[in-house]
Amino acid sequence: MISSRDNFVGQILIEENLITSMDLEAAVLAATAKDISLCEYLKNEKILSEADFWKTVSKRLGLTFLEEIKPDDVDIELIKDLPIVFAKNNRVIPLEKTANGVKVACADPFELNSLDTVQSIIGCPVEAVVSLGEVILNVINAVYERSGKDEDLEGEGAKEEEELTDLIDAEDEAPIIRWVNNLFFEAVRRRASDIHIEPLEKEVGVRYRVDGVLQNAKNVKKAFLASIISRVKILAKLNIAEKRLPQDGRISLKIAGRPIDVRVSTVPTSQGERVVMRLLDKQAVLHDVSDLGFWKDHYTLFHSLIKRPHGIILVTGPTGSGKTTTLYAGLSQINTPDRNILTVEDPVEYDIEGIGQVHVNPKIDLTFSSGLRAFLRQDPDVIMVGEIRDRETAEIAVQSSLTGHLVISTIHTNDAAGALTRLVEMDIEPFLVASSMIGIQAQRLVRVLCPHCKELFTPTREQLEELGANPDNPYAQGAVPQHHIYQNAASKLEPLKPLTEGVTSLYRAVGCDECLGLGYKGRTGLYEMLMITDEIRALVLKNADSNTIKKVALEEGMVNLREDGIRKVLSGVTSIEEVLRVTHDDMD
Repeated sequence: MISSRDNFVGQILIEENLITSMDLEAAVLAATAKDISLCEYLKNEKILSEADFWKTVSKRLGLTFLEEIKPDDVDIELIKDLPIVFAKNNRVIPLEKTANGVKVACADPFELNSLDTVQSIIGCPVEAVVSLGEVILNVINAVYERSGKDEDLEGEGAKEEEELTDLIDAEDEAPIIRWVNNLFFEAVRRRASDIHIEPLEKEVGVRYRVDGVLQNAKNVKKAFLASIISRVKILAKLNIAEKRLPQDGRISLKIAGRPIDVRVSTVPTSQGERVVMRLLDKQAVLHDVSDLGFWKDHYTLFHSLIKRPHGIILVTGPTGSGKTTTLYAGLSQINTPDRNILTVEDPVEYDIEGIGQVHVNPKIDLTFSSGLRAFLRQDPDVIMVGEIRDRETAEIAVQSSLTGHLVISTIHTNDAAGALTRLVEMDIEPFLVASSMIGIQAQRLVRVLCPHCKELFTPTREQLEELGANPDNPYAQGAVPQHHIYQNAASKLEPLKPLTEGVTSLYRAVGCDECLGLGYKGRTGLYEMLMITDEIRALVLKNADSNTIKKVALEEGMVNLREDGIRKVLSGVTSIEEVLRVTHDDMD
């Protein structure tokens, strides 16, 4: 049965043409069945964003909607009697005094009890304004941190924490616990993939890896190192008494309703124990193949490979180059009821409905090779192996592909051609490699220029020559229009034009509030796709080296990583510096 509140809100959405009455009825029933709010259901199903929802409702209620709230706008005097736990649990924060009372930001204006409680605590009438729950949580914690509760942890010259938040359900206000919790929240806010806690001579440094690049975050007094490391070890269920040996563990967190899996690694150093934590968002949206940054030719080749009934497809590149993301995107594209897809991974990073995923556990002898061998008795159509690390795994993968299975996996080599010779070096017979392999993709990740602040400039001849772009380069493109932003391989692109000196404009990084002053926001891929043609098979059978194989592949039309980078620089996706940073091997 539709509640009076949902009926009221639903009528507003219908009158504003944001949803149909039929869709509304289905949404309310589904939200009720899942015991979530109508707003949350609409957001989860991507029917309507949370911001659009509350903007519309606030307008009809005659309330102001704030897309952004700055911590400096909050009067600290107004929160001195308001418990942080209450503020976080109810998503409310007093902002400033007005002529009529106190302006209070809330995430849900229908929760009148929360507003009444705030009014009784601060002793003034409240004037409600609406904002997003996540925005309010960030402000709450930033303001309470600014009130000075953690001053004893920071050393002289230590950097201030910007808009730090705490674990939503955490009520323990112990400084060390709160500081570690804030460490995770700040990492999520910055979109960091890794957290580094590094003991130095006189202090402890914290760095975040954002879009593949490490950034200094803050420094802490060296006296607190042992307490911080112990807290992390307790969360990861590690031995806090063992400080002489490396340890590995995992932490499961819930931040703003999102489950985060943290892989923890500790190693002893001369200055003390060092910790690196890899963050995996379990609810992160899986990319579609067309969203990975493929150019049209690479998109066509990759799409054709994953549709093959059998053979081996390898994705190669260094750690952190997006190999697993590419494999997941490919599996999602072919994940249909008529296919039995199985994966063996270390670890299972994202759960995909309809696919059987196995997490390796060497302690019980569940390895890539043993998992792969067991899969063959499960009647699979497609098998994904997280990584080919040894001869046994490679042999089973080859045999699986030759017996009618499509096998996709990763391998650590610098380029696509190197994967072929790497398999031969694992003592796999060249004729088996040539018979089973159908395609190899090498890739790197480059940062994407922030669309809000990137600016056009005219590069010098020296910059273009360093990049490898010259007037005869077939991948070069003329001046980039201001409105041109590369989306994905599925979009139609204008024909590439010859590059001419003096008229070509490229984009470069600047930095703004949207990208936290970095000039970049997000990453995209550079790719080279080596298709196994008859000529390439012949070279493999002759046990040719990787340079020879690559040379022939380029003559057959393969676009290498540097060339793919050039055309993405020329189309305004990334910068010259980014492409040079990740494609040193393709300079010749």
